[in-house]
Amino acid sequence: MAFSSYRFAVLVLRFATWAVFLVGPFLIGCGPVSDEQKDTGAKQCVQNYFQAIVDQDWSKAYVALDESSQKRWNVKQFAELAQIYRRGLGFEPKQVFIRACEEQGVEATAHVVLTGPATAKDGRSKEALVLRRSETGWRVVLPPTYGRARRN
Repeated sequence: MAFSSYRFAVLVLRFATWAVFLVGPFLIGCGPVSDEQKDTGAKQCVQNYFQAIVDQDWSKAYVALDESSQKRWNVKQFAELAQIYRRGLGFEPKQVFIRACEEQGVEATAHVVLTGPATAKDGRSKEALVLRRSETGWRVVLPPTYGRARRN
């Protein structure tokens, strides 16, 4: 059975189309990192804040707050709210995993997972956090409802 040049061209075109769909997604984003994608410290701010919450180091967590959050609460008030927040998790947090931290100008949004011991039932909590860049670096912006008991 002889292959006509038309049938051969169709076969090659089909192969090329499938190759683009199968390999193309792996090649997207493989270029050099642009200035917008470079880490400017937002991720580290989030890590420091949540690690301080895990460690119950309220003064360290307070330092990570932006000016508006610090004006809303003093260190003692924040510590009380942070303890309520922690109890509301329903487990003892042990580890912080930052799933994403997307910076857009002077604001950033971080998605974090807090996990507890393997023996804890439902020992996992997904959190979202807003950050704002100031002259001194990135700072955590807490909502006015921070520390209020969670509803199930």
